[in-house]
Amino acid sequence: MSGIGVQLPPENQKWVDLADSLSRQKFAPRAKEIDEESRFPTENYEDLAKSGLLALSVPREYGGIGADSLTYVTILSKISRGCAATGLTFNMHSAIVDFMLQIATKEQQERYFRAVVEDGAIFSSITSEPGSSFRDKLAVRTSIREENGVYILNGKKHFCSLSTGATHYFTWSFLDGATDIRDGLLNVMIPADRPGIEIIHDWDTVGMRGTVSNSMDFRDVEVKPDEVIGEPGSILGKDMSIWSLGYTAVYIGIAEAAYEFTVDYAKKTKFRGMDQSIAHSDRIQRQIGEMSMLIENARRAAEKLGMLRGNLDPKELTFILNQAKYLATEAAKELAERGMRLCGGRGLLRSFPLERHLRDAMAGLVMPPANDRCLETVGKIALGLDAKTLEFE
Repeated sequence: MSGIGVQLPPENQKWVDLADSLSRQKFAPRAKEIDEESRFPTENYEDLAKSGLLALSVPREYGGIGADSLTYVTILSKISRGCAATGLTFNMHSAIVDFMLQIATKEQQERYFRAVVEDGAIFSSITSEPGSSFRDKLAVRTSIREENGVYILNGKKHFCSLSTGATHYFTWSFLDGATDIRDGLLNVMIPADRPGIEIIHDWDTVGMRGTVSNSMDFRDVEVKPDEVIGEPGSILGKDMSIWSLGYTAVYIGIAEAAYEFTVDYAKKTKFRGMDQSIAHSDRIQRQIGEMSMLIENARRAAEKLGMLRGNLDPKELTFILNQAKYLATEAAKELAERGMRLCGGRGLLRSFPLERHLRDAMAGLVMPPANDRCLETVGKIALGLDAKTLEFE
């Protein structure tokens, strides 16, 4: 048995079934090549666009699916089971849709959401900067100034997922002359082909290689007034939980992929002198049982977050999303590692997917909120103290 198990309405389940089919038949067979070449999964995004799933979080009024949180997390786990890099980058694309729903004008929503539905537009979230960390207080150094009726953007970003795959970059900047993040944090949406944007091809990592999260330089990049999304500081205090909701789903997908492979291996493997497969060994049965328990904890946490996300006060939401993100990422790492141990020496083979699952899972431990920050946040709230997942300088 696999997958998040809550029964969805038929109109939502059909999208889950479609995602499951694409993941198994197309994304999974491509995952090894995408990882080895460290390239953006362009073919997978073409499939997502053709199927309509690229607009999963776009409201129905703009031609999208308008998925609720539980449907979203269920579908994203299916996508990620086949290709983790596709799932992780898809969550970032979808997060921008979610932010736009909260701070963009109706005209901007119409413009950008229709671009996703009709043209296959892909959004990238460009927020991280060298010398700053989501683990502590985040400092935004990328500057933006108003000049002759337009804005001019300058700065360097890193960990820019979808750098070579996005059609638009949604980035944070700090308005020249502002003295406080509440008055100076400005969000802009820039076409990827805008002059002055340089991609620095420095993404050579252990895991999540297909996210192509290169560094980027913005040098005197022109930003039109209608590409400014929201008022200065408008994103502060908004619901950013889709990031962690999606991360939870992505790493559950990795955990499920590792679990399914290991179970299949146990059922099919029979060594010389054995009458039956190793699945009939008590030792193997206990190992599989332990793996099943680990993944089930993460699934239930994801379901709880998906069902309750819109009905919790900020403190309760922060508590649950940090729990879910921690449980999912730790489960992904643990299941990939246990799968390799069960398979023995063969588990180290690159022809087996377990080593890729383990490498991809490692990224989840440090992605914001990093797991040590998750523990700290959950602990603070449990003790009745104030806690935030993201703090600005």
